[in-house]
Amino acid sequence: MSSHKYPDDRRTVMVMGLLSTITEHHHSMLQLIKSGATASSYALARDIVKGMRYGLWINRPATEEQIRRIEGSDEFPFSIPEITNEIEAAYSTDPFFVNLKNRWAPQLYKYTRSDVFQVGRWDVHSSPGLDVDDEVIRDVTTAATLCIVLLAAKFLAGHGHSTDCKQIEALAADYANRGKASTA
Repeated sequence: MSSHKYPDDRRTVMVMGLLSTITEHHHSMLQLIKSGATASSYALARDIVKGMRYGLWINRPATEEQIRRIEGSDEFPFSIPEITNEIEAAYSTDPFFVNLKNRWAPQLYKYTRSDVFQVGRWDVHSSPGLDVDDEVIRDVTTAATLCIVLLAAKFLAGHGHSTDCKQIEALAADYANRGKASTA
């Protein structure tokens, strides 16, 4: 993405800011996992999913008026179901989006629920802390990575960089397949 120049309009700046933020969250998530604080990394995974959702919406279906409302508000002024419906309508003919959604939406939902809903998945042993299965960690990190890649690809496509978008989509498809193949 850094090899291109982009306009400084609100839409572009917001999506680039979200990409930067969720990339930082991803780095921090990996550090938490490395340090053994796996359950804490899920909070960042939730923020990555939320950032991707906002970014996809701002990138394509959001109107200029809606973007101005975001800029002037302390809270996100639209409901998640509302923007999710608009995202799905805007990207419904995009095979990359549809494939990732169909393959990874259940994991995104399952692993990004708040901690109180995760209680049933915790496994406490006599040693301090929570035990988390390696497969779960792999699924969460793969899904978080794919959220960033999806937003980056759609951002590039929206700015006329279709060749770069297709390269990212091809790499992501391979990455997603390896993530799912290792769990089979």
